[in-house]
Amino acid sequence: MPQQYIDFAFVKDNASFEQVIAGYNLRLVGKGTQRSLLCPFHREKKPSCKIDLDRNIWHCFGCEAKGNILEFVARLEGDETDLRAAALKIAEICGIATAAPREVAGGSPAGEHRRKGAMPQNRARQGRVAKAWTGVEPTEARPRELSEAARPAAAHVPAGLTKADFHGGAKPINPPLNFELKLDAKHAYLGERGLSPEIIAECGLGYCSRGVMAGRVCIPIHDADGQLVAYAGRWPGEEGIPEGEDRYKLPAKFQKSRVLFNLHRVSDAEHIVLVEGYWSAIRLHALGLPVAALMGWSASADQIALLRDRGTRFITLLLDGDDTGRRGRERVLPDLAASFFVRAPLLPDGEKPDTLPESALRELVAFPLP
Repeated sequence: MPQQYIDFAFVKDNASFEQVIAGYNLRLVGKGTQRSLLCPFHREKKPSCKIDLDRNIWHCFGCEAKGNILEFVARLEGDETDLRAAALKIAEICGIATAAPREVAGGSPAGEHRRKGAMPQNRARQGRVAKAWTGVEPTEARPRELSEAARPAAAHVPAGLTKADFHGGAKPINPPLNFELKLDAKHAYLGERGLSPEIIAECGLGYCSRGVMAGRVCIPIHDADGQLVAYAGRWPGEEGIPEGEDRYKLPAKFQKSRVLFNLHRVSDAEHIVLVEGYWSAIRLHALGLPVAALMGWSASADQIALLRDRGTRFITLLLDGDDTGRRGRERVLPDLAASFFVRAPLLPDGEKPDTLPESALRELVAFPLP
């Protein structure tokens, strides 16, 4: 008997974190959309788990566990990898469906785009290629329809933005910056990462000595059209990080889920490599490989739409060789496989795309034979 179809994006967007918390007899502290909670994943006397009710995400500053509502419930249920069971549990608690109704989900421009060009039409060839890329026999070669909540905006909205970005003429989310930081491109940290002066210059990397990014090596982030929209700041080393701050820092209002790092440097191509972080993307780009970074280990509907808009058909998913990367691989694969043929090789333990020898890296990302 086939499993019940679940649209994870639809469940996440329509769930109530407040109802879920109450369903497990837990108690939120505070008012508004930013609440606190005694973390259910480690012992504590003072609430250190922060819940964002608007975005359905959480972060415990005590044990550093974090994620979205699906991952929260999966952990509570005892298997953090079983997002399917978590989605069913959330749907039960919140009284919601596991996917948008058919009459809503069908007939979208995005779905028509996928039917006409994003995937091959020969089903026999689909099965062979999909098996070669994912390592499993596909049960359904045609990509599924995205729910209304998970679809990109209509074509008349500027690339990289959705209708949700505009509210009565308000500025879009992630608007282009009207300034550039003055950075020191000769900082020792960049040399320690093995970056050449040429790639440092091309990517605009450098040390910042003033402002909110002071003391960090900055990485310019551009949207798909090549417009500078933010800087990421990396603390140059593993020690001395200011108390209360992370190793990486992003502007408070920047939404990284709307952007793919380095995508603007990739010519329209059928094959692209997706990695987690900035340095992995910079390394692969320096080797002449088509690469973009998720800036994390999840892929949003907007990021997937950006890839579809560029005519991408094949993806090599190359996440880090650690527990987080492997969990991310299992999480991202179903979302990507809905629109693309995906190959997801495992990296050796402790390795990242920016630490692997070049020969091993090129073998992992080699474009497969048809």
